[in-house]
Amino acid sequence: MVKLKGIDVSKHQGNIDWDAVKKDGIEFAMIRMGYGSDIKSQDDEKFERNVRECERVGIPWGAYLYSYAMDVQAAKSEADHALRLLKGKNPTFPVAFDMEDADHYKRDRGMPSDKELVEICHTFLDKVEDAGYYVSLYANLHWLTTKLNSSKLNRFDKWVAQWSDECTYDGQYKMWQYTSTGHVDGIAGRVDMNYAYSHFRDKKEQPKKEDKEEKLGGLEIYTVRSGDTLSKIAAKYDTTVDQIAQNNDIDNIDLIHPGQKLTINGSVKKKYYIVEEGDNLTRIADAYDTTVNQLAKWNNIKNKNLIYTGQKLRVK
Repeated sequence: MVKLKGIDVSKHQGNIDWDAVKKDGIEFAMIRMGYGSDIKSQDDEKFERNVRECERVGIPWGAYLYSYAMDVQAAKSEADHALRLLKGKNPTFPVAFDMEDADHYKRDRGMPSDKELVEICHTFLDKVEDAGYYVSLYANLHWLTTKLNSSKLNRFDKWVAQWSDECTYDGQYKMWQYTSTGHVDGIAGRVDMNYAYSHFRDKKEQPKKEDKEEKLGGLEIYTVRSGDTLSKIAAKYDTTVDQIAQNNDIDNIDLIHPGQKLTINGSVKKKYYIVEEGDNLTRIADAYDTTVNQLAKWNNIKNKNLIYTGQKLRVK
């Protein structure tokens, strides 16, 4: 198993001697971009220097942004903050969303609900991923197993903070922050220490979700879900309410029910996912609100326990 030793740093470490850091055996660095919304005064003043120095001495680097978001709109601004600072750069380790409440900012202003926290995380990660970066969610063990324990976040890598002799998180993760009291040559004072269990990749090679329109020949059978309307279904399949009603002998277009089977004649937006190390069909099905059986059917999978890294799967 790959096991790389790394650090995460910010302006609090001052001017780091990166030559000494590399000589001390550090194999990667996670560098703070800043915190909160897209405001220049909230950029980390050492971010640019740390990136330049990592690249000069040949230390692979990723980045993280500390979140103060209390709602989805703020999360979008935080994603914009990260993307502005990443412009023109090529991190080979993840871009991480740091979700915690170390200074009690969220608690003092009315902690968002668990559902809201999940939406905040998903909003940031999805937007940065769509820009072509490999993303990860940083949180401590307690938050990951309580507040952020949602299938909606399953497809994103985790960076687990657990200051201990071992990481006991039973979900999928590729980085572990194991102490906040490390000592590394070239850095004055304490520094967070981490292990990474992957070399990751250049952003241009990142597996990412792909959406594309494809015309399906013949008819599609759709099962109505709670909250569906004919207009929503028609928009999804690029058809009309009248066409669906005609196909299914529906007299009252405002009356459909969960579980009802509808015959659809139109186009559907297919979505694909590239399998990553550690994935399984259950995890992927949960992330895309489908079933293992449906994934197997779409992708002609005979052995549901056998998928491989790099495999392209239809998930919608």
